[in-house]
Amino acid sequence: MDDPIRAHLAAVERDRYSQATLTARARVLATLDDPLGMDRVATVAWWESRQIRPDGEPRAASSLSGEKAHVSEFWRWAMREGLIDRNPADWLPKVRQAKPMAVVVPEADLYRLLREAEPHMRRMVALAAMAGLRSAEIASVKWTDVDRDSGVLWVREGKGRKDRSVPLSAGLLAELGDPDDAGPIIGKDMTAKAVSMALGRYLRAKGSDFTAHKLRARYLTRFLAATGDAVAAAQVAGHSDLSSITRYAVASSDTMRRGAEAAGRVG
Repeated sequence: MDDPIRAHLAAVERDRYSQATLTARARVLATLDDPLGMDRVATVAWWESRQIRPDGEPRAASSLSGEKAHVSEFWRWAMREGLIDRNPADWLPKVRQAKPMAVVVPEADLYRLLREAEPHMRRMVALAAMAGLRSAEIASVKWTDVDRDSGVLWVREGKGRKDRSVPLSAGLLAELGDPDDAGPIIGKDMTAKAVSMALGRYLRAKGSDFTAHKLRARYLTRFLAATGDAVAAAQVAGHSDLSSITRYAVASSDTMRRGAEAAGRVG
């Protein structure tokens, strides 16, 4: 095989992974000097070289975890193709990441952010905070994805290129308003990065240090508090497993409060 990395990326694309994943994997794999011929010494040396960013700062655990995942998947694919006998990622250490609880936007701040926003920005804020959409999903959602008859918002090719539906609330519909046309809900074609940056600039301009992700966290936190259903929350958020959804369960949840009251009674 002349170019195993190119062949692997083509296979990943056929499996309908997102463009962001393809780009990130290509970037990481390009740092491997000999992708199919790395022994233990070379693998450990590569890992050590990834600990420090080009600016001299330590690389974040989340970044290291992502890089390890990318090379592990490449080598796993290479084993299936019969190109190597073992996965060199077995020589890499575990990456321990802290998983802090989600920080959400206070309701009073969200109300102000919505009221003071121009229509297209208000729709961005609403889609993040009241529908739990990621920046890439906000960028791609169109008015034709709003199914008022069924009461759902269709998210086409979300994370992992998977479709899902998000229940439409009366509050969200009110913030979205009436469609301008059949195009993007946010008024124009934008990339995921452009949406994230636009939201960040708006939030900072309003004196807030919150982010697009914290707007999404508000939706998931309130969804869990109202339902206590982690499975439903994972589905509506587009998470593939439950482990990543528990960080959105906060102590203000009615379910948790009832549990605390029960545990606080003796007898």
